[in-house]
Amino acid sequence: MEDSSWSRRDILKSIGAGVLGIGVGAAVYHRMNEYIIGTESEGGAAAAASVSESGYAEIDLNEHTSTKLVCGVFSGARSESLAARDDVAFVQRDRKLTHVSDSHTGSQSATSAGTLPWGIDRIDADVAHRRGATGDGVDVGVIDTGISATHPDLSGSLADPEVDENHEAWAECSGGDCTYPWSDDGGHGTHVAGTVAAAGGEEGVIGVAPDATLHALKVCSGSGGCRTSAIVAAIRYAADRDWGVVNLSLGSPLPSPALKTAGEYAVEAGLVPVAAAGNRGAADSVGYPAAYEEYLAVSATDIDDELAGFSSRGPEVDLAAPGDSICSTHPDGHTVLSGTSMASPHVTGAVAQLLSQGHTPPETRQQLLDTAEDIGHPDTQQGEGLVDVAAALGYDSGDDGIGDGVSCLA
Repeated sequence: MEDSSWSRRDILKSIGAGVLGIGVGAAVYHRMNEYIIGTESEGGAAAAASVSESGYAEIDLNEHTSTKLVCGVFSGARSESLAARDDVAFVQRDRKLTHVSDSHTGSQSATSAGTLPWGIDRIDADVAHRRGATGDGVDVGVIDTGISATHPDLSGSLADPEVDENHEAWAECSGGDCTYPWSDDGGHGTHVAGTVAAAGGEEGVIGVAPDATLHALKVCSGSGGCRTSAIVAAIRYAADRDWGVVNLSLGSPLPSPALKTAGEYAVEAGLVPVAAAGNRGAADSVGYPAAYEEYLAVSATDIDDELAGFSSRGPEVDLAAPGDSICSTHPDGHTVLSGTSMASPHVTGAVAQLLSQGHTPPETRQQLLDTAEDIGHPDTQQGEGLVDVAAALGYDSGDDGIGDGVSCLA
């Protein structure tokens, strides 16, 4: 049995490229779909691999779970046959998730001399900075559209672009600056990365944990499609390198046992996964993977501490964070975006801050929940409350400022 590792090259040469299996006619092929088969034995994995019509790739999660995933192209009959096996835990479509930005509300040009985004101030990350807490020494994986390698606000935080294992891509970069396979051709990942760890100082913006180390894990195309199998592979990639936290500003309304298993793998490995709750703006609408207990699910608030109208809500929400009209980095400069995509990296930066101070991953998660600020909304909207970096670190958290408001430009 071939032992294929799941990488960008696999996607381009097999499943993602739509290469037909030998002897499979196009009409038949178009009645097939891409699936992820969750197997619990070598025999199950071998069986799945043997009937894929267009090559296959494995994501081995056995180190921390009982599951090995086989990704391939299967007919309905073959997928049903595999699902009937006792050593197959699940069969799911390899769906595309989307990132969860609600809107573009700003310009893509340089900030004035030093902008303190309102969200960074509101969660008292600036208080932590003044006390010397900056997230130093923590590795953060940004599972998204990539990160701009040339943005001046991120250059001090981005892991060395010339070291291959620092960054990885499972989606092809096309358009814009594609110097590296993991370069950001959509802007979303760079914006997320800036909220986590920008260190622009007097010339740009500042993030929650400006001395954390950023790693680009590109799973989304510039247009926002993010394959489930790639997301799972990216989570494993970060966990296997002992990074501290990953941010997933993406989601789907459909359950995904593969993403749940990946979350289990992450938690067992000591990686904290943080995910955006979603932008469906309704009750009981938290998306996946955020809805799984392994992920810290983050809803979005506005500058008045109201739940943002677009934010998903439900009992799965763990924390709230600023997500409406957030100024951050963009490959072309800076811009304002809204969405739970923008809320999640505030919590990711907070996780990095606590890990940097020596808290274990379970302690970090519990400390953030225990010290969150109650802003007066139901638990289904705010979870335990608004994330408070200063309080979580044991500092005075009475600041509650809003920086330069929703401004991003001079």
